[in-house]
Amino acid sequence: MLRKPLVIAAALALAALFLYGVAQLFVLRYERGDVYPPYSTLRSDPLGTKGLYEALDRLPELRASRNFGPLPRLQPATPVTLVYAGLTHRAYWESRELSTFNELLLGGTRAVFAFLPEEQRLRSAEEVSADAAARSKKQEARSAKGKPKGKKLGAKDRAAEKKAPADEKKPAADADEDDEEENRALIHFKEVSRRWGFAFDYLPADEEREFDRVAVRADDKARLEPKITWHTALFFKDLKPEWKVLYRCEGQPVVIERRLGRGSIVLAADSYFLSNEAMRRERHPLLLAHLFDGPPALVFDEEHHGVRNDPGIASLARKYRLHGVVAGVLLIALLFVWKNATRFIPAYHDDAHDGDIVLGKESAAGFINLLRRTIRPADILSLCVAEWRKSAPHRPADRARAEELAAQEQVRPTAQRNPVATYQAIAQTLTRKRP
Repeated sequence: MLRKPLVIAAALALAALFLYGVAQLFVLRYERGDVYPPYSTLRSDPLGTKGLYEALDRLPELRASRNFGPLPRLQPATPVTLVYAGLTHRAYWESRELSTFNELLLGGTRAVFAFLPEEQRLRSAEEVSADAAARSKKQEARSAKGKPKGKKLGAKDRAAEKKAPADEKKPAADADEDDEEENRALIHFKEVSRRWGFAFDYLPADEEREFDRVAVRADDKARLEPKITWHTALFFKDLKPEWKVLYRCEGQPVVIERRLGRGSIVLAADSYFLSNEAMRRERHPLLLAHLFDGPPALVFDEEHHGVRNDPGIASLARKYRLHGVVAGVLLIALLFVWKNATRFIPAYHDDAHDGDIVLGKESAAGFINLLRRTIRPADILSLCVAEWRKSAPHRPADRARAEELAAQEQVRPTAQRNPVATYQAIAQTLTRKRP
């Protein structure tokens, strides 16, 4: 008898232990922050920038915060320092977001862009399409060489040849329209860089020095570290005169700065010097002080990492402290499930056998039982005569005979009365057929 409860208790204990382990795993991962993208301020591992964020926030003259929404929703009251760490240079801007960004720059905002470290140059879409076109031309040339000479196209072939270009132009036109619509809403960073007066490029591939380069200070008189380790092959080229070079790697600009309106832009081809690992192993305080030498309100953007603040039911419940309401709703739901799953009235079990069956009574027996409870035996004959009097108003002779028999019965002594015989005599009188 005790075996089943012990098994149930052991199963519940194992389930609780499993849930506790899963919860601890999630807590550990979210505390470390490795569920977030690299160079996010929510990561506390070497690839994050949480150390820099908290260090800047502890400075009395600075105020650090995170942005989890689109830039048009930010709407700061005063100029801020926008920080985009770990941004890919292949990103897209929304046209509205770019307009808001330009307005902020003209109003005095300082923007700091630190791009993801990249060593291998990826081919652009134009190069891929050009290579595909070259391969198709070579294949057509090889196919043409293999065709028998002197073969002419028939009428059907010529019709198909004329029809094919028209059919092929249609999808191309649709694709161009789709690209135009997409370009109206999204603007590639390559286009934005052209507007700002620079372009992206890569250093020559070098396996021995891959992710292990050195950036040198461009101006010896500048208050910056003379050298910093560099972990990317990305650099900037075709700079307009407005740009000022802060660091160079292998002779190419990798950290640049320019004024734009009342604001300024700083571009760094690497983000490693902002990471937690760099804060521990090789800090560059002069470079960091120069980067954040702008408005004291620092806003680290997390939206470009895909970490967005989409308020849902749970967020609203936490915001307005509706924990009790949620608990009450859950309790009502559990009671509803319990009510539909469990019968409060015990189920009826029919254990009766054939010999124990009790048969019910007919309607006549019920009527007789009702008469016995409501009419005295001495009054039943007089009541019957009264009912007969109502039912036979057009038969005065029979009615008088019935009343006479009833009166004779009433004058007899109680011991000699026989109401059943009198009732039968009156019934015969009333049922007798008239001549």
